[in-house]
Amino acid sequence: MKVILSIRLKIAALFAHQTPTFTTNIERMNRLLLGVAWLLTACGGSSTKNEKPKAETIAAPFKLPYQLTAPDENYTMPNELKEISGLTYYKNNQLLCVQDEEAVVYVFDTKKKEVVKDFGFGGYGDFEGIEYVNDDVYVLESNGNLFRFKPESTQIGRTKTDLPKKTEVEGLGYNPKTKRLLIAVKEGKGSSDKAVYSFDLLNKAVFKDMSLNDEQLEGAGIDPKTWKPSGIAVHPITGEWYMLTSAGKRLLITNHEAKIIYSEPLDPKQFRQPEGICFAPNGDLFIASEGDGKKGYILKFGYKK
Repeated sequence: MKVILSIRLKIAALFAHQTPTFTTNIERMNRLLLGVAWLLTACGGSSTKNEKPKAETIAAPFKLPYQLTAPDENYTMPNELKEISGLTYYKNNQLLCVQDEEAVVYVFDTKKKEVVKDFGFGGYGDFEGIEYVNDDVYVLESNGNLFRFKPESTQIGRTKTDLPKKTEVEGLGYNPKTKRLLIAVKEGKGSSDKAVYSFDLLNKAVFKDMSLNDEQLEGAGIDPKTWKPSGIAVHPITGEWYMLTSAGKRLLITNHEAKIIYSEPLDPKQFRQPEGICFAPNGDLFIASEGDGKKGYILKFGYKK
């Protein structure tokens, strides 16, 4: 408005010397100023200096292809898997499962609804995730170490990943697009370290694939203090990332650009302590929960396209 007033005064002074047509010129001046004001408003808008754009938290409308309140199957685990901590799809309707303390892989048959075999890969540790990739089994320790072996093989490989110090991890997945394992950080050295790292199976390098800040989590209805991922998996059909948190009882989904597209709270009565997540090739979803004083179990949710 200061600019418009300045222009008006200058034009008025100019027209003031033309007294015979002063009134007519003033009318013309007013019409001219109205045009100038319209142009300034259209170009400048009503923005405020230093105004920050709002962070994008939910990328687009999304419909979850699963009904989390109504599982299609509920598989009760044996005592050995009371503290089931991870699972992955194996083959022929079978899942590979691990528990917290013992270095044993259990083969659970979803048709027979029982463990059909097991095989060890070491002694004791704190095992938090498992993945089956190209005929190899990978098991993740909470300190970031990875075990690699063939099913029922006595040759066990162990790799120390180059993750940041004081990092505790609790989720292992696999991204077939990049051919890298995904490692979800439960606890980091800073509040901003809500990250997912990837481990390249060829060159053994570690990359930081995604990091969620507090503003993004709050925008998705999540208390950042409770966001401590316990499981991660990539959808075999859509490529979206599904993540669980046992502490906050929530499912979170991100798209290919690492933007949150969906978030849903989990019923603590149904998901007592969700620790592991995986998919069958056809998109069926499996979520494993520790028993929390009772037997562990796996819930199956059919994929609804």
